[in-house]
Amino acid sequence: MLAVRTQLGISPAYRIPRGASSTTTIQFRPSSTLDHVSAEKPRSFPTEGFPTIEPDQPLEEEQLFDYSPHRYYPAYIGEIFQGRYQVCAKLGWGSCSTTWLARDLRDKKYVALKVYIHNSVFHRELPFYKHIAPFMSSDHPGRECIRRFFDSFIVTGPDGKHIVLVQEPACISLFDFKQNIHENGFPEENVKSILEELLNALDFLHTECKAVHTDVHIGNLLACMDDSQNAKFKGIEETEINDPSARKQVSPDRTIYLSRAILPKEGPLKLSDFGEARIGPGPYDYPAMPMPYRAPEVTLEVPWSYPVDIWCVGLTACDLLGLDMLFRADHTAGNVYEAAHLAELIAVLGPPPTAFLELNPERAAQFWDEEGKWKDLVPIPEIGMLESLEGQLGLPLAFVKFMRRTLTWMPNERATAKELLEDPWLKG
Repeated sequence: MLAVRTQLGISPAYRIPRGASSTTTIQFRPSSTLDHVSAEKPRSFPTEGFPTIEPDQPLEEEQLFDYSPHRYYPAYIGEIFQGRYQVCAKLGWGSCSTTWLARDLRDKKYVALKVYIHNSVFHRELPFYKHIAPFMSSDHPGRECIRRFFDSFIVTGPDGKHIVLVQEPACISLFDFKQNIHENGFPEENVKSILEELLNALDFLHTECKAVHTDVHIGNLLACMDDSQNAKFKGIEETEINDPSARKQVSPDRTIYLSRAILPKEGPLKLSDFGEARIGPGPYDYPAMPMPYRAPEVTLEVPWSYPVDIWCVGLTACDLLGLDMLFRADHTAGNVYEAAHLAELIAVLGPPPTAFLELNPERAAQFWDEEGKWKDLVPIPEIGMLESLEGQLGLPLAFVKFMRRTLTWMPNERATAKELLEDPWLKG
């Protein structure tokens, strides 16, 4: 059984694999020196006295099916970037980057460093931030729900160059929050508050920035906190010194750390991860979106735009409430993977209207016959129509009506973010 480690002031933390020890001492290279006289001095972090993970236990990014250590920059706690950003703790990891909490020695604040993997194509996030910069002084409430960007630079590792984004520090994604705290979903009133902030963020992106996120889900929604005095993040740094994170030494120059989970009591929601965002309204005519979240027009290879984000709002609402995942898009379906996804859409939404199939008749003919009948490339699963959601977890019919405004075959029939902000269920 895996153990849950509770760290001082940060509860609960992520799981440590069996075999973690608190006695082994590991030495790693010392922190860099500052390039200039700073308002704050760098701190020394422990080189012993922390739990260690057994070499045969995959940890964090090592669990990815395509993990390669040479793609990840081997950052270490205590390291200083650009002569000003000292790494204090590891906050998270993903398929394209790792995220670290750092203290800005010059400006006396805490930031997040998102270090992209070597040769990553996901650094499109940088041009996105440059695009929206002129709009971040707007009085639109949605701008406060966008994760802020401060700086960027290049760092050279043993295997090449990595792009680093300096961003507003955040606490924990709603995916991790749900996995660790709210396994059965968030309370309905909390979900309404989350969706209101998400919709404000999307309305800001769509109407002012003219951008499409394309990757909206609970993993890209960050629970944050008001920490203007740096008290919480300073506590993280102190904890890292007094109770250092578990880690695994994989080579003399590479250490993999256990991420720290930071749980806010209250604070704003931030939409993040803009590596797949599209600048401009489009329409776009190439694949996008993870398959379980993929809007039907993308699967039908029809030009798409802002409505794909609204489609994801409906699916995000289900995730937050702890409802059964509507679309699973089973990868084992092989070459009928897309057909399996469309079959799930039919099960939940009902058959598509003729107008939808006419958006791309040639593509539609791969899945439907001339009369608009499903070709049964894969059987339509028994998932249940959207209306079956009524009564689940005590949810009202108003919620089903909200969902019907987000999950539609025809993209032009989906409500806009601004319209959904006035939805009776959301306002009730």
